[in-house]
Amino acid sequence: APTGRASQHADNLENSARQRQQIAHRLAQAANNLCEAMTSPTVQIFLIKEIVHRIGLDRFRLAIADPTLELEWIVPDLLRHDEGEDAIPDRFIVLGESYRTTREAVTNAVLSSSTRPLEEVVTNTDRSLKHVAPVGLLLSLYREVTMCQAESSQFQPTGAEYLAKLRDFVGRRGLLRPDASRLALQLLGNEQGAALAHVKVSPGQSGMVRSLAALVVHFACVLSQCAPPTSGHPLEVFAALAFKPDTMRKALLPTMPEDDLPAIRNALPESNTHWYECPNGHRYYVANCGSPMQEYQCNVCRVRIGGTSGTLDTANRVASAADQSESGHILGAAHLRSASAVPERDLNPASCALMRILLHMSLVWAASSSDQGKLAALASIIHPALPVGANIGQFFWAHLEYDIQVFGRAVGKGFDDILLSIHCLLGGMTNANVNPSAGLDLRLSSRESRRQWEGGIQRQYFTDFFQSIDGTVNAARQALHNDDRLKKDKLMRAVFEADARPASEGGRHLDPYLWCYRERASVGDLTHRLAPQKEKYRVLFEFLHDEHKLRALQYLPDIVQLQQRLVARFSRRIDRRTAEAYTVKRLLSEFSDLDERAVGAMVTAYNSAWSLVRESLYQHGRLKPPDDCYYGSVSLESPLSCLLPTAEGYGCNPSALVEYLVSAHNGFLEKYYRGIRNVSTSDIHSVLLSDATHAQLISYDGSRHLLPLVLSHCHYTVEPGQGMLVQYDLAALEKHLEQRFIIGRPMVDMAEIRLVFSEDVHNTSQMVALRRRIPQAELPKASQHDILSELRDLPQVCSVISDLEITIGHLIATGGRPDMMLAEYMDNVLKMKSDAKLISQKLSHCCRLENILSVWCLLMVERSKRLAMLREDAFDDVAETFKEELQPGDREDLESWLAALSQHRDTFVAALLEFIVGELNQRNAKRNHAWPDWQLMEAMDSCGIGGKYPKEMPDALQCRHAVAVWMIAARC
Repeated sequence: APTGRASQHADNLENSARQRQQIAHRLAQAANNLCEAMTSPTVQIFLIKEIVHRIGLDRFRLAIADPTLELEWIVPDLLRHDEGEDAIPDRFIVLGESYRTTREAVTNAVLSSSTRPLEEVVTNTDRSLKHVAPVGLLLSLYREVTMCQAESSQFQPTGAEYLAKLRDFVGRRGLLRPDASRLALQLLGNEQGAALAHVKVSPGQSGMVRSLAALVVHFACVLSQCAPPTSGHPLEVFAALAFKPDTMRKALLPTMPEDDLPAIRNALPESNTHWYECPNGHRYYVANCGSPMQEYQCNVCRVRIGGTSGTLDTANRVASAADQSESGHILGAAHLRSASAVPERDLNPASCALMRILLHMSLVWAASSSDQGKLAALASIIHPALPVGANIGQFFWAHLEYDIQVFGRAVGKGFDDILLSIHCLLGGMTNANVNPSAGLDLRLSSRESRRQWEGGIQRQYFTDFFQSIDGTVNAARQALHNDDRLKKDKLMRAVFEADARPASEGGRHLDPYLWCYRERASVGDLTHRLAPQKEKYRVLFEFLHDEHKLRALQYLPDIVQLQQRLVARFSRRIDRRTAEAYTVKRLLSEFSDLDERAVGAMVTAYNSAWSLVRESLYQHGRLKPPDDCYYGSVSLESPLSCLLPTAEGYGCNPSALVEYLVSAHNGFLEKYYRGIRNVSTSDIHSVLLSDATHAQLISYDGSRHLLPLVLSHCHYTVEPGQGMLVQYDLAALEKHLEQRFIIGRPMVDMAEIRLVFSEDVHNTSQMVALRRRIPQAELPKASQHDILSELRDLPQVCSVISDLEITIGHLIATGGRPDMMLAEYMDNVLKMKSDAKLISQKLSHCCRLENILSVWCLLMVERSKRLAMLREDAFDDVAETFKEELQPGDREDLESWLAALSQHRDTFVAALLEFIVGELNQRNAKRNHAWPDWQLMEAMDSCGIGGKYPKEMPDALQCRHAVAVWMIAARC
């Protein structure tokens, strides 16, 4: 049970959420006291501005309406919302005067129950705006007819007769394209969300949901004008996903990660690089002649790879040169994605985040349909597949909400400004002169077609959008403020400073001009502003391009230290079952004699790094955690195995994380030195991973180090109602960033930190590795007899075996002198106090390191014999398929063969036991599943532990009889 300071630390972690709530409540109370002490509402209004620009006006209204939050005090009386006012701003107004005119015509048509106002607008529309008018009409119908069905305070459509007139009007030949006409009919009937309630307008719907739904509808209206066939319209990809997803089943969807191997192949010399695959499909290459001369373990699944004498291991194969990029949607669940925008191919982080918004809006629209064919097509493109019965629309909606947050962080804008900016982008798509994608595969069936299409979208729509995003947002705000329908919304006008400020009534310190809202410059804002000048400022561009990975390097030293502590404490001392039952809370409680707060901080560092890079790691990391591995953050109740660096199961995550961070550090330095400064990386000094410090890594905290550096090189001016105008001194910023974070940083030599579970010491490969490190010799028979006589009971035997396995693990890793006494090694090197550990005096006095395997085998045999005498299963970890009993004739043949062995019998018993516990256990089920039918001695020979005996073993003795053969040979 947790005790002392460890218990206090564990409780603090467990109650952290409650503590944050308490702190937030005290902070709100202090702010309330401050506002009550002021004679003017200026401070309250400023506080509202800061909150709204972060979470959005819709979320803010929900918060102040929630009685449990007790925030109604924050809104002064002069900004109280009058009953009956329209609380949902019409963001479509950013489309301009043509939309405003159409909207008013729809309103008049509804009020007069006549379509004449609409006919007049259509007739009088300027010919140059004919391609814009359909979108404005659709959005006006959505705003004035569909949304009214959720507003009990507003007028309702005059009934089925008038709706029939509207349907006849939008169905006229030539007025709307077929897809647009069908969409109009859906909107008039509020049928656009048949399979997804968020898209369907309904009473009681939150403002935030309705605002996102309006954004989706806007995009659907734009896409209805370019749905296939449209002679190669660039937006046809999104239109096909929204209206005909079955045509995109095999498409490589935009912004999805891709197979990195083709790029790696291009970067390596083709003439002397040969690629192979392990039995599980993980790829590796052999340089120089391309013929494998050594055997290794696969970095992902740890099976044998390579070969000997130029011959490839029979279980391996030549890797396919085919691209293995996956089609469809491969991001997984939204909550498992990175919290930061990440680049893909030629898309910078902000462009990638924006394109994902468009992608998920089109998929949300398709998923809101009741057409089962569409839903089946969408289900087929989601990888990994959703559980049976899962709501596909909810899946894509969650991604859309996440995309909005990620994009906001990337460009440094709040929720409302993001919505306005995207509406402006969609309006620009409607007005833009389209350059048809002639000859381009708009089904995105190849990597190259996807790359070209993404580049075309970025050039046609995104480049100008990002260059003028601040001016665009300011203009959109002004258009929203000037909308006659919102002039009574005092709260919105105050938040966005739409009105002239009155003179201060509380002194200069409360002057409204002093308390106006100022947008903050951000790293995301700098990144998208830098894109047009990336060739001029290459160092700065490459740094910001990789910043989503580099920011996690600040946690690497703590993670490495945590893994070193865990390996030192648990390696070869804990088995898998115990590691899965052992919680992180229990681990912290056991550090009472050390600095348990430091260990807790290391766990926090692991969680922070994992949340930053988990999406990129899973898609681009060299080591990829298996799909069924633990994928969330580590909590107090998580199993310890989530933190133990191993090559399988939960332990893949910490191993893959460290490898990914080291690769991010070395990869950036290689781009910097070789690609930009033309310096060979062989001339750059390196440091071992275990010795790497923060000063030797590209280590920084985004808010405490990078952002202040950016702010110190930006100049901005603030004008009331005009927002903030920012300019960066890019040359000086690049120089200072290079000096502070890059120059002098060494490469990091990756030395894998691996924990070995106690049962893995039994693996044959471990014994083979020990024999290679230290040649082994058998202990004299007399000494063996004396050792067994001194170990009186089974617990003593098991205790000595456990300590020998720990020692064997260290010898495999570090080696030692064969003639060194075992007791001396344990005392002086391992500090294990051999007198207490070895128990047997004879063992202490006669066993050398060259005899340790002989002693281990002796005690393992003795342990198994004593368990058998107690009627217990000595091989509980061995698969049942290897415990088959012998037939009477086969038993007689075995007895005859054993009699012929004479003095070699004990050697065979030890070798067979090593084979059983090392190879026929449950952990090797994938490898030994075909072994039951193998001849027993042949299987032992294949593992290098068969040996030579006076007579050949009978062929009828197969691996399925292994345990039965051992029991007879050991006379159990």
